[in-house]
Amino acid sequence: MKKLTLPVTSGMKFDIWLKRSRENSSPLLQFSAGGEIIYAIKKAADYHQYFTYTHYSDQPLTIEWDEDAADISLFYYWLSETLAQEGVTFLISDTHTLYPVGRSKMVDWYSKESLRPALHFSPFINWMNDPNGLCKIDETYHLFYQYYPHSTEWGPMHWGHAASEDLYHWRHYPVFLQPEQNLEALGATGGAFSGTAFQERDGKLRFWFTERLPAYDLYKGYREVQKCATPGPWLDKVESVKQVLSELPAGVGCDFRDPKVWFDGEKNHYFMLLGASVDGDPAALLFTSEDSDEWTFDHVLWRADSHFREHGGRCVECPDFFSINGKWVLIIGIVGYTEPQTGRHNLLYAQTGDFNSGRFTPDDKPLQTLDFGTDFYALQTFRDGQQILGFAWLYNWASKKSAASVYSGEMSLPRRFMLNNHGALCMQPLLPPEACVRQRTDHHQACQNGLLHLSVDRQQSFSLKLTGEDISRLLLTLNGETGEQAELCYAENWLTLRAECHDEGQYGAYVEKIETLELFFDAGIVEVFANEGSHCGTRRYFHLSYCNELTLKYNSSAQITTARLTQYRSIWEQ
Repeated sequence: MKKLTLPVTSGMKFDIWLKRSRENSSPLLQFSAGGEIIYAIKKAADYHQYFTYTHYSDQPLTIEWDEDAADISLFYYWLSETLAQEGVTFLISDTHTLYPVGRSKMVDWYSKESLRPALHFSPFINWMNDPNGLCKIDETYHLFYQYYPHSTEWGPMHWGHAASEDLYHWRHYPVFLQPEQNLEALGATGGAFSGTAFQERDGKLRFWFTERLPAYDLYKGYREVQKCATPGPWLDKVESVKQVLSELPAGVGCDFRDPKVWFDGEKNHYFMLLGASVDGDPAALLFTSEDSDEWTFDHVLWRADSHFREHGGRCVECPDFFSINGKWVLIIGIVGYTEPQTGRHNLLYAQTGDFNSGRFTPDDKPLQTLDFGTDFYALQTFRDGQQILGFAWLYNWASKKSAASVYSGEMSLPRRFMLNNHGALCMQPLLPPEACVRQRTDHHQACQNGLLHLSVDRQQSFSLKLTGEDISRLLLTLNGETGEQAELCYAENWLTLRAECHDEGQYGAYVEKIETLELFFDAGIVEVFANEGSHCGTRRYFHLSYCNELTLKYNSSAQITTARLTQYRSIWEQ
């Protein structure tokens, strides 16, 4: 029996996901105050169930858990009035006891694993994928995300939630959405899939998402419907959920998900964009509504040519659509597609064009591959004043992290979106705040005869920014302590991220010339931004947790004008 006594405040709430692991006669979990049992879970199923308790007393609370008879996958508590400042406090089990991990202890928790990033957001425990519901309410940013609370592997989808004032220093919030049914009990998959936030002109916030109803096959035969959730006043829980769209247009298969919703003030109606397939071709569908409750299919806004279907593309996922300086940008991920020339899969694309009278007219340009490294998927953007910001899931199913890890999944660095002089979409990193900077040094004067060596604190995340002229060849090598390496190479106008034995140099892009280059390294995460974000590459290397040396080689005729190394603190430091 594990036991913990907590000082509490009246109104404190507890969320618990628990399952019975063997027969029991005494309570699996009980709360006591003043010598009396005030809440107990006496019976539970052999699958995880959700329990919640609100404590209406200021007396210290004693929690007792029979760990031999019950498994707890997630356990936390919070006070609504202080949630925005403190977030939730998790209860974690070690060999002997339960112990709390609140905001002040997060840096210790996040420092336990060598492959846990210091700059990139990751869940406290268990599985995370797509960013959802990105929004800014007053001065606080909210990041919702696809979450499975019972394992580090993908499972029935929930929505996790975190909040920040700068998109780097986060506070964990309670789980926001759960599947409408207990899918673990049914032996099924599905749940609360991806979606977006929309704030009405009167300030009312709502969330639009897809519910995949209980499914028993990951690739066919499932049903997906669209729902709208209204949050409670503290943004800690959902107040109400209603289904708003279920009917499939003609030719649309079972993939019908990931709504993007916005309001058109000129036309005085709502639009909803959904990912789908039409007669087997990946497509994005447009729906309209006058009241956001009743939706009508309008037309197929975009449809992939047969090339994508012929190479495994099943449907469009996580479509996004936004305007920049009068030009509209469509973002699409094509799940299942494998690029025949390189073997890269699940690529993310952008298509610019015009959106007039409810019709999207693409520019006469090919699809733009957004990230040549491909560990950048399910991008979601949101508007913050005059700028477009966004995150993507920094993972693409191709690699596996250690089974001993307590979590899986990270977000990219926050990115800012703009169009360059050629009308292509650029993604620039939103730089970490100064509070995250441990040290910044410029080494351009040390660049001599086409060579630069730099030492890095092995436990630090860092960025290296290069600017220069007449760069025709460049090789930046990230060296680990025991010979592990990753390389960024520029030769013959081709920029490539590669790692020996982990890829074959297929992760690259044509770049006419290099003017600026910025690389971020964070516990095996590499994000590259060339020419102010005109070319971006993201890779997740699980073989390279630390980098203690950088070697830069380049053509001796080039002039390096900036070589700025910035080392960062953990975003979880107070």
